[in-house]
Amino acid sequence: MAEPPRRRRLTDDEIARAPRFSPYLMLPWVLLTLVPLSSDVLHGEYPRPSLALLALAVFVVLYCGTVVTALRPRLHHTRLPMVLAALLVPVTSGLAGALPHAFLLFPLLAAAGALVVPGRWSLLVLLGVPALSALTAFMRGQYDVIVYGPLGSFLAAALVLALFRLSMVTEQLKEARRARSGSDPDAGSDSASDSE
Repeated sequence: MAEPPRRRRLTDDEIARAPRFSPYLMLPWVLLTLVPLSSDVLHGEYPRPSLALLALAVFVVLYCGTVVTALRPRLHHTRLPMVLAALLVPVTSGLAGALPHAFLLFPLLAAAGALVVPGRWSLLVLLGVPALSALTAFMRGQYDVIVYGPLGSFLAAALVLALFRLSMVTEQLKEARRARSGSDPDAGSDSASDSE
């Protein structure tokens, strides 16, 4: 039986060049709000368009604020991202309950929540936001989206959690390599011998 190939150790240059998880990767997702804006407010028959516009604006501000503060090192461990994400839940639920096409906002809620919750609470976002989406669809009687809405929320949360965890592992590797190279003067010769 052949032995599995040994994993090659990452070099310092490869770790330093690894991309960081930038908040600007997730900000374009907010363009999904254009669907309920166009379908339900501008071309729809919603009786209070100004109220819907205000609620969508609040959603955009809360989503962008949650993403940016959750990915800032100085603000990540403070209460501000948690508060913004907590405020995002009733706003999303209210919009999805009032506008038929606002179910596209639940994946945004799941993505923002995945950035904020600690590791042991990630299951709450993975299952809680899809359950809220399914409950809202059931209460509205929109049975055609009762599967696709929760599935989209679950996939968005899972994708963001996986990418964020990978980014955190990369950052920990970078810090460990920096600490090792700072304390061990022979680290450069070790890495050179490893590459040979």
